[in-house]
Amino acid sequence: MRRLLLLTLLAIPALVHTQAPAYDLILRGGRIVDGTASPWYQADLAIKGDTIVRIAPAITDPASRVIDVKGLIVAPGFIDIHTHARRGIFEVPTADNYVRQGVTTLIEGPDGGSPVPLAPFLDKVAATRITPNFAMFIGQGSIRSEVMGEVDRPATREELDRMRALVTQGMREGAFGLSSGLFYVPGAFTPTEEVIDLARVAGAMGGIYISHMRDEAKGLTDSVRETLAIGEKGGLPTQITHHKVVGKKYWGGSIQTLKMVDEARARGVDATIDQYPYTASATSIGAALLPSWANEGGRDATLKRLKDPATRAKIKDASVAIIRDERGGGDPKNVSVSACQFDPKLAGQNLAQITQGRGLAVTLENAAETAMWIVEQGGCGGIFHAIGEDDLQRILAHPATMVASDGEVAVFGRNVPHPRSYGTFARVLGLYVRDKQIIPLETAVQKMSSFPAQRLGLSDRGVLRQGLKADITVFDAAAIRDTATFEKPHSYAEGVSVVIVNGEIAFQDGRMTAARPGRVLYGPAKR
Repeated sequence: MRRLLLLTLLAIPALVHTQAPAYDLILRGGRIVDGTASPWYQADLAIKGDTIVRIAPAITDPASRVIDVKGLIVAPGFIDIHTHARRGIFEVPTADNYVRQGVTTLIEGPDGGSPVPLAPFLDKVAATRITPNFAMFIGQGSIRSEVMGEVDRPATREELDRMRALVTQGMREGAFGLSSGLFYVPGAFTPTEEVIDLARVAGAMGGIYISHMRDEAKGLTDSVRETLAIGEKGGLPTQITHHKVVGKKYWGGSIQTLKMVDEARARGVDATIDQYPYTASATSIGAALLPSWANEGGRDATLKRLKDPATRAKIKDASVAIIRDERGGGDPKNVSVSACQFDPKLAGQNLAQITQGRGLAVTLENAAETAMWIVEQGGCGGIFHAIGEDDLQRILAHPATMVASDGEVAVFGRNVPHPRSYGTFARVLGLYVRDKQIIPLETAVQKMSSFPAQRLGLSDRGVLRQGLKADITVFDAAAIRDTATFEKPHSYAEGVSVVIVNGEIAFQDGRMTAARPGRVLYGPAKR
């Protein structure tokens, strides 16, 4: 008996030694900024599988891996509620430009544009080994185009029924809500009541409404009023996306628009905002510098109008006004080409240079002619320097504002895109938190994590809390910064040291890892 007891006691250390570690990963000694805007505190954080399982002042249990993050910020992974990540996600499924900023979830389908139906596209994303998580809105403009084409008229009752059915289908296939781009064709031709009808469908299924408004310049306040009305009458949360004031003539307009949002919230409208931290926007030359009526019916119809002398003169007059007062920023030099399929050499040149290269004097009228020529040749993407810094800071500081990039998954070195794709989140944390002290660090992180998570109903991530998914960003608050510029946009952000997606390390010590832990996230009505 004694011999048996002795053998048993001798075996116990061996059994203990072979036990599996309690945790897969411990982040030790970091400053926890949990996403709620609460003050940071120092703690260890433990992960098992894809889940945060413990946060405590000191975790001494064994782990498969321990990373010392003393002095660094440990925050929830950032959720970008407005991206055009369809551009590039299959070419660069690692989405390096986003992950290196600490972004762990990309939301697509903004500005009224999405695949219709959604299911085949989301199935393709799910079958692709991606690094960040991925989710979608269903686009009102794409639905209208599917049912009616790009025509300027109200929908018939039958067409409206078909559009409602497509919204229902999109929500059941996983959309988080309805997006609109009422600045773009065919969204620009949509009466407000028609948008409200579709928004009601999305809202009844748990979705939100997010809108690129009709106008961010002369019609700014009317557009904000419409966005708020769609949410109020549609009975669902409503969001002004990439809120800004375009055109020096209209700078300062955010004082009134933010007051309108506050008044709407005071009467019970669930209204919010998102914003990117740059004083330039980006879209196509044709959409930005030609009036929307010139784009009715698609490219062939636009070209036909441009060939008619009388109609071309009207388009030119409207384009001159846009370059002078709105997206042109008052000077053709303020419009640059980001990408151009018909002539890639134009990427990086501004409208003044292109006009001069065509043998024309640089005037507003000749710049408008160049804009029409670009459309005739096949079109180009553009960047438009026409946003006021004071408005930007005022909007960022507003408590209803979250951060979003409006960017794309960049193919490194291709074209001359807007630097927001590489720098949005790092720029807020570096320039507007640390350097300019416009908002506190904890507030900025909340605007990047729990706020968009709450907006989308993502109850399993966006906050560092036991039991939630381990989407985590670790960064140096003293070093984080954007390095991408308008002249040299292909430059990764600095200062992020570790990015974890669904419990797996996706980025560490300046390098992407082999992990591809991203998932498709589905909205509230998914069947």
